[in-house]
Amino acid sequence: MSEFSQINRMIRTLQLLSTRHSLTTTDLLDYFDHSISRRTLQRDILALSDGGVPLVNEKLSANENAWYLMDHFKQFIPIPLDMNEYLALEMLKSNLTIFKNTSIEADVEKLTRKIEQILPDDLFLQTSATEFSNILTNYTMGHYDYSGKNNIIGQLIKAITKKRKCLVNYDSPKREKANKFYIEPEKLLTYNGGLYVIFYVRNQKEFWLLAVHRILDIEVYNEVFPDDHPFDEKDFVKNRFGLFSGKPEKIRLKFNKSIRHYIEHKYWNSSQEFKSDKKGNLILDMDAPITPELTAWILGWNKNVKVLKPKKLTNDIKNLIISMKKQYKMQ
Repeated sequence: MSEFSQINRMIRTLQLLSTRHSLTTTDLLDYFDHSISRRTLQRDILALSDGGVPLVNEKLSANENAWYLMDHFKQFIPIPLDMNEYLALEMLKSNLTIFKNTSIEADVEKLTRKIEQILPDDLFLQTSATEFSNILTNYTMGHYDYSGKNNIIGQLIKAITKKRKCLVNYDSPKREKANKFYIEPEKLLTYNGGLYVIFYVRNQKEFWLLAVHRILDIEVYNEVFPDDHPFDEKDFVKNRFGLFSGKPEKIRLKFNKSIRHYIEHKYWNSSQEFKSDKKGNLILDMDAPITPELTAWILGWNKNVKVLKPKKLTNDIKNLIISMKKQYKMQ
C-alpha cells in the first residue's frame, strides 16, 4: 500500500475514523501494512487537524496518542462500498418476502437508492447493467400477506423502540370474539413465513407471543413501561420447539439413515445432540416440550422416524395415526 499518495492516505484515515471510536498511529501502521513510517502517518493526522477536521486528541502513553472525530462530523464522510457489499444488500432484499408490499419493503428500496448515490462510478455502472434477481431466488410457501398491516407493524416498531405500553385488539383462534388487552412489546420475530411480537406479561413475569396477522388494531400509549425485564433469547427458546412452549422432556428420535442428511446439518432445538447407531441411523436427543408442533414435525417424516422416548410421545403419535386412519377409512 506504499503507493498511496498523501491525499489518498488522508481520505482512508478519515474513513477509518468515521467507523470506529478512536484511532492510533499503531492502528494506522497495521492498516497500511507498515509500508509507511509512523512519523509520516502522524504528519497526516496533524495535517487533517490543521485543515479544520474536528479531531480530538487523547494521550494514551508517552509515545502514543488516540484520535477520534466529533460525532457530528462523521455523517459527512462517505464510506466506500465494494461489489460484494452491494450484492449482500441485494441478497438480503430477496429475503424480505414476509414484508412484501409493506412500508418496510418501501423503506429498504429507499435505503438502496441512497446507498447507490455513494457508489463509485465504475461500481455504479456495473450495478446498473446487472440483473441481481439472477443471483438469488427466495422460494417460500405458506407465508402471510402483511400488506394490510402497515400501520400495525409501524406502531409495534414505535412501541418497541420507545418502550411504550400498548392496547391490542386481538383475534385469538381460541376465542369466539376478539379481545383487548395491554402488552409491553419487546421484539419482533419471524418464523415460517409469519411475523410475531414477543411481549412481556408482567403479572406472570414471562415473555409470550402474539401473531401480528391476528392483531386487528393497536393503540400505543405515552406510558413508558419499566425496563426491569431483560430479554434473554436463549432462555426464551430453551423451553420451545418452534413457537410452542411447555415443560421440556427428554426426547429421543431415530431417523432412517436414508434421510439423515436432511436432519443432522440443521438447527431444530437449542439442546440437540446427534449420534449414530450401529446401522448408520441418526439418533437425535433433545430437551423439548411435547407440543402439537413437535408431533406434526415428527409425523412429517412419516415412516423414516421412530420415537424412542418418552413413552408419552410414542402414545401421542400412535393415537394420532389411529385417528388419521379412521378419518380415511372406507365407508
